[in-house]
Amino acid sequence: MEGEYVIIQLFDIGRRIDLKNIISVFPGVRDKKIIITKDTDTDISVPETVHLDLVQNLKLDSQNLKLFNVKVKLYEEGVVSFVVRTTFENIDLEQFHTIKNLAVSTDDGTFKIDNWIEFQFNKLIETIKDYIEPYTISVPLPESEKYVCYCIHDDLKEPEEFVQNNNRYLASFLLGENPDLNLHKNQIEKTLEHPFSFLQNDLIIFDLDRCLIIDPTKEYDDILLIIELANYQLLELRTLDLILDIRLDMAEDDIRHIFFKKKIMWRKLNKTLGQLFRYKCDMNFILENLENVSKIIGDYYLAQIYTHLGRLFQVDEWTKSVHSHLQILGDIYTTAKTNLNERILIFLEFLLGCIFTFEFVILLLGLFIK
Repeated sequence: MEGEYVIIQLFDIGRRIDLKNIISVFPGVRDKKIIITKDTDTDISVPETVHLDLVQNLKLDSQNLKLFNVKVKLYEEGVVSFVVRTTFENIDLEQFHTIKNLAVSTDDGTFKIDNWIEFQFNKLIETIKDYIEPYTISVPLPESEKYVCYCIHDDLKEPEEFVQNNNRYLASFLLGENPDLNLHKNQIEKTLEHPFSFLQNDLIIFDLDRCLIIDPTKEYDDILLIIELANYQLLELRTLDLILDIRLDMAEDDIRHIFFKKKIMWRKLNKTLGQLFRYKCDMNFILENLENVSKIIGDYYLAQIYTHLGRLFQVDEWTKSVHSHLQILGDIYTTAKTNLNERILIFLEFLLGCIFTFEFVILLLGLFIK
């Protein structure tokens, strides 16, 4: 078979990337892609990015791999995207699971493609680190998401029949399992039960980490973009959830100091509440931008795919988790401040009572002395 092996890998590197200044220093193109294919509304746009030129001296260590193309994109919301596309020929379907082991030779050594992406990412970060705004909370970044697309360029005439005839291998392959694994027929059916087609001779089947694209026209760039955007949204939500988990652990420490160690940290609490307000605003802005990406959802073919990927990635659940974490954080510190206010009022009432008692005793002593 002939086709293309595509790896889409995204890394979250911080709160924001300064695209304006980065393009003045590094070669690249500022781009705001507009999707205009496969009957999608022409008014729909996607997040603005900067494409960087990545000049490499590469050699593919396989007679079956021909072309190697790399695109690096920087998203303003602090995400770096690598899209590596390698064409192949004369590879049997049963060898698809071995493509990932093929290597590239570079001036820096020989790598599997996955390892090469990691290597290039680390080099890139060193170059652009001065243009990255970190999150307000220290987190163990980078988080990453990877999605692999196996694209067949042969005209199979009836792709549904092809899938049915090879369903056992394709199901194991899409699940990332050993192709010799004897899957139950229910698992095979479940894995292959949601195919998408736009033309008579194209077909796409998605799983959590990889997909199969059959398209003899080779016009699936829009599909790859939708896959990238869905992974972009998932990555940002996962990172926000991780940051909020860390912030909740910090909140637990604050509450212990205030209520268990009996330390009244009025200034610290006020400062923390101020930081939390700015932090929640920042998180809500990120969520708003992510949800704007979802506005491609409608009655269009690409939107159906985007919705399906959202269900696979459980985007709604991640979004609810982030909102819930933000609500819990706000409630914790608001409750803590209210409790401290009540404690201070009780202390003031006790102090005033002592003062009034002292004054009353002095008055009685004065009358007694007279």
